[in-house]
Amino acid sequence: MSNYANIPPEIFKSEFYSVTKTGEEISIISDCTAKFPDIKSSEGWKCFRVEGILDFSLVGIINAITGPLKDNKITVNVLSTFNTDYIFVKNESFRTAIEVFRLSGSINVKEKNII
Repeated sequence: MSNYANIPPEIFKSEFYSVTKTGEEISIISDCTAKFPDIKSSEGWKCFRVEGILDFSLVGIINAITGPLKDNKITVNVLSTFNTDYIFVKNESFRTAIEVFRLSGSINVKEKNII
């Protein structure tokens, strides 16, 4: 998808969405449950919200948070906004990711952190 006009309006009605445009594509992360057969997608992700604002001057902070997941072969997708960061993992890895986070202490996992 490379044209904003092609974004289904249901996306913008979602409680959570992010739209990123580059020279080659428009990428959307959303909690929209509608199906769009003509749009390439990757479904089946759950999210952790990193509590608090991470200072932009911090070096390697995302690596520190996601490193324990990598060590446990858990695929991640990270979305950063000005106020917070979101760590997405595949549904089948979600419970394992919770345990990895709890054991590593890289982020404090509480139910309210989970979107």
